[in-house]
Amino acid sequence: MAILEVKNIVKNFGKIKVLKGIDMTVEKGEVVSVIGSSGSGKTTLLRCISFLERADGGEVILNGETIFDAKNPKQLTSAEARKRQLKFGFVFQNFNLFPQYTALENVILAPRLIAKERPDFKANKDKIYAEITENAKALLERAGLSDKFDNYPCELSGGQQQRVAICRALALNPEIMLFDEPTSALDPEITNEVLKVIKSLADEHMTMIIVTHEMAFAMNVSDRVIFMDGGVIAEEGTPEEIFKNPKSKRLGEFLSNVRM
Repeated sequence: MAILEVKNIVKNFGKIKVLKGIDMTVEKGEVVSVIGSSGSGKTTLLRCISFLERADGGEVILNGETIFDAKNPKQLTSAEARKRQLKFGFVFQNFNLFPQYTALENVILAPRLIAKERPDFKANKDKIYAEITENAKALLERAGLSDKFDNYPCELSGGQQQRVAICRALALNPEIMLFDEPTSALDPEITNEVLKVIKSLADEHMTMIIVTHEMAFAMNVSDRVIFMDGGVIAEEGTPEEIFKNPKSKRLGEFLSNVRM
């Protein structure tokens, strides 16, 4: 059974129809890359899946449970939406780190806030905080940032900041990681630092949806590639099917204009 099902997702911004009925499934452990021109709806799709935007129509089903249904007249409260957002780890284009906190503090902040809701928090506060800190350090070490715990974002390169952002998302133990063009704000020479971390997650069978303009990365790391065009999924298939045997003229034109 698919870990994620998206059914007929529609999103409008005023009179502009951004998503025109998106249907997709993602299997557990699958890496799905989403490609397409700017304005095709890629980022909006991720934001609707993760409740950063409310879709105007459709359903989102996670592990067989409907977590969003636009036909349901009962609107999600902000608290309920935040709880469901925790099932997804979202990595933004521009890092979105808190500048007043160190790398380590950025990673432990959300887990600490969530821990306060645990029934055993008061009795085990020190132990819980210690476990959160150790987990955060292990994540940063894994991302090659063992010497950057106490550095502030302004003291880090773009690639280092994005790796901290990935660790922050992973610290919440999400079921699915969502990446929104994670290298678009980076200089080409440091892009590989971030792609290496994402590839390591793919090697460990982390379920991921990656919006990317890195075609070579999508071709080599993805299990499946989705091409979006004009708010719809215009074509999808294996990397070989998409990159070597595009069926549609639009996909062929798109690939001819991007760097492989």
